[in-house]
Amino acid sequence: MLLKIKEAYSVVISFYPKVILAFLFLSIQSLISQEKEFEIPDSLKGLDYKELYRTYIKTWPDTLTSTVYLNSYLKKAVGENNKIEMAKAYCLLSYYAKEESEKLKLLDRSILLSAGSGDKTYPIEAYSFKGGYFLKKGDIVAALDNYLKILPIAEQVQNQEYLYITRHNIARIKTEIGKHDEALPLFRENFIRNSTRKNIDTTRYLKSSIALAESYRYNNELDSASITNEKALEKLQNSEYHYHRFYGKIMINKGITDFFKRNYKASEKSMLEGISMLDQQNAENKKLYILGSFYLGKLKRLQKDLNEAKKQFLVVDSVFQKEKKAPLEVRESYEFLINFFKDKNQKEMQLDYINKLISFDSITNSEASFVSSRLFKEFDTPILLKEKEKLIDELKGTNKNLYLLVAFLAILTLIVTVFFYKLYRKKKEYQLKFEQLITKNNTTPTLEKTEKADIGVPEEIILDILKKLEAFEKKQLFLKKNISITSLAKDNKTNTKYLSKIINHYKEKNFANYINDLRIAYAVDRLKTDKVLKNYTIQGIAEEMGFNTAESFSSAFKKTTGIKTSYFIKKLHELDTQEH
Repeated sequence: MLLKIKEAYSVVISFYPKVILAFLFLSIQSLISQEKEFEIPDSLKGLDYKELYRTYIKTWPDTLTSTVYLNSYLKKAVGENNKIEMAKAYCLLSYYAKEESEKLKLLDRSILLSAGSGDKTYPIEAYSFKGGYFLKKGDIVAALDNYLKILPIAEQVQNQEYLYITRHNIARIKTEIGKHDEALPLFRENFIRNSTRKNIDTTRYLKSSIALAESYRYNNELDSASITNEKALEKLQNSEYHYHRFYGKIMINKGITDFFKRNYKASEKSMLEGISMLDQQNAENKKLYILGSFYLGKLKRLQKDLNEAKKQFLVVDSVFQKEKKAPLEVRESYEFLINFFKDKNQKEMQLDYINKLISFDSITNSEASFVSSRLFKEFDTPILLKEKEKLIDELKGTNKNLYLLVAFLAILTLIVTVFFYKLYRKKKEYQLKFEQLITKNNTTPTLEKTEKADIGVPEEIILDILKKLEAFEKKQLFLKKNISITSLAKDNKTNTKYLSKIINHYKEKNFANYINDLRIAYAVDRLKTDKVLKNYTIQGIAEEMGFNTAESFSSAFKKTTGIKTSYFIKKLHELDTQEH
């Protein structure tokens, strides 16, 4: 849907520039009218954009002074009808907006003014600010949506800085949903870039090192995590005092790493020190505050100090109840509290924390439903529901609640029936799609248009590129790993803009889908005939088809064919068995 909207927007821009410009002009004029009341102070009237920006940078922590400089910057840009400078001012002013609606309105103004401008920074920075805002808020869906908008624009204007920054931010989202193995290389590449600059930006260095150390820990590379933490502390000791706001984060990271290395005394010391240094009003620190409390609770549990462990786990719950977000690993807090109150025979409290655990699962799974099921093995939802009903019966009396039990069982039966019916329907659907793939002699996913159209590319170039794409498909060059629209354009001696337009129009899909469909079509044909390939692992087949990971191959296979790779291969093996 998002791609179709972008395509429609580009068509409108291409064919109706006057309409768009008129609309944009009217929109901006209505927005600008809100700033007319502000007057530039006499002391700032003679300053140009660079001078105003430099004075703003010197005072940015001071909200009152900074907004005066930025509003002066904006007023100057409005007076000169300089859309890029206006976009910059709106974007920077969003940092100081207290209300969400005002913050997003300012960022949307910045995007509206600079969209399609070809500027190296805008609207990229406005999208990045929006993504960062939503990520801090815990809305990873909205954050990812904004980050994904950055990548094609940054590539087009060759803004390498924001390509690295955005990949780092996407890695943060991958961490939130438990995709730690996929996040680690993205964190590592950004850290290497930030640590090998000629002039190192201390803030970026520390942020990237904290994220990398955490990712190393999640991937059980504990020595690498410790080394990264130590380097961050060393950098901090040699930096100005205001960078010490990162100290608490580093110490908590260090403490958790030491916990997994079983250096329990050092772990407790580091986490207590880290928690004491955290600014708990800062939304970014909530996650580390919860993690610090959680691992302190685990330490106390190891020390057999169950009452102190309970206090720490109650802190975790207290923060979660306010924020409605928390790292998936702290789920264990609720399991401990349920068992703690069960051992104390405090059934009301036990029931309360069963309900809170169900709520925790519901909230965390609503945004990351594909998180690994191992998080729920020790105390999964069906067990919780059964124990919940048992406790209710004990608290209120079994006889009085017989009707509720019958109703619950009826609902459960209905749910199970619906589940198995859907499973049956899906099985039938998969079987039909498998039979279609087997009987299809030549799977060709790219249906090429032949009619001419004005797509802004000279006809002779269109014909040349289509001919080269035909050779590209016949020679099966799409099987090369890490192929990109940039590399393909370079091989075909054209530019990415022309190549993208031709693929979008004549192949009726974007570049990524074009490559993936070719690879999957080839994979289907090979698997039907190649008995050796059928015995490969999914990872092995993925690499043969040019994919870097089994996950990306499986996702593309399901999208193109409508069935899972494992199902397709299993059915092929069944056919082989029947033939013999």
